[in-house]
Amino acid sequence: MKTTRTITAALGLSLGLISSIACGGSAETSADTAAPETAESSLPTATPREAESEPTMCDLMSATEVDAALGGKLPLGPPESLDGGCKYPVNFGVDGNAVSFGRLSRGNYDAYKGYEDQSSVIFEYIEGLGQEAFVINNAQVCVLLSEEEALLVAAQVMAFQEELPITQEELNAGLIEIAGKVVAKI
Repeated sequence: MKTTRTITAALGLSLGLISSIACGGSAETSADTAAPETAESSLPTATPREAESEPTMCDLMSATEVDAALGGKLPLGPPESLDGGCKYPVNFGVDGNAVSFGRLSRGNYDAYKGYEDQSSVIFEYIEGLGQEAFVINNAQVCVLLSEEEALLVAAQVMAFQEELPITQEELNAGLIEIAGKVVAKI
């Protein structure tokens, strides 16, 4: 049996809402499920958008800014604009690894806040970011922007039998930095 290393949360994006499942720790898996490694030598660039299109969430943070916030430790793929969000694939470890950010409804924000009472979840409030902000399991930053809207910045970084290129603390600090920059530009 081989060990899976995980330091972040599973992340999914759909219908303009960002939703994720907080998880962490390690799990057992077989060698047959290990994903091949991929690497990129330079930062991706966003494809030019037409002058008449509306700005997207990906327009708020360049690949260089996201890379700098994460200390250059995660090989990022080109940004993918999503309805209400932006996803930067992480070209390391398993398929689906990504750093993403996007808008949430107040109801979804409140649902994430409900994790505060779960003993298996690391939950920490952040001062000075939006109306209220918190981090879940060092991998998700939720920021209340207004009475109706919030922001989620989240990451998933998983690998099979290889050392992760970033620590939980570095990832936590990077996601908080990304959240602060996105909030300042909204």
